[in-house]
Amino acid sequence: MQRYFNGEIPCFDCRLDLARATAFQKKVWQAARAIAYGQVRTYGWLAHGIGSPRAMRAVGTALGSNPFPIIIPCHRVIRHDGGMGGFSAAGGVEFKRELLRLEGVDVGKKCAAG
Repeated sequence: MQRYFNGEIPCFDCRLDLARATAFQKKVWQAARAIAYGQVRTYGWLAHGIGSPRAMRAVGTALGSNPFPIIIPCHRVIRHDGGMGGFSAAGGVEFKRELLRLEGVDVGKKCAAG
């Protein structure tokens, strides 16, 4: 974590205990882990990627239950209109903005997503 907060691109290659997660949460979190450092994607992109294209809100709920923010980088998921969306980790949306800034993402009022 220290390397991450020092602006280095770490490889979080660790096993996570996801025993309490639902199958849907695990799919969402696995897809979120595939979002590269410094990149953002939308809730819709993530929903489509897991084969549930209409489940944007459910994706947001699953990300809100993420027990390992940063390792499972839910901060890299934003709204389709470029808004930040939510962030349940301590510090809320402002912390999400700071994490994205740390990764070099331009987080003006709106944030472009692929």
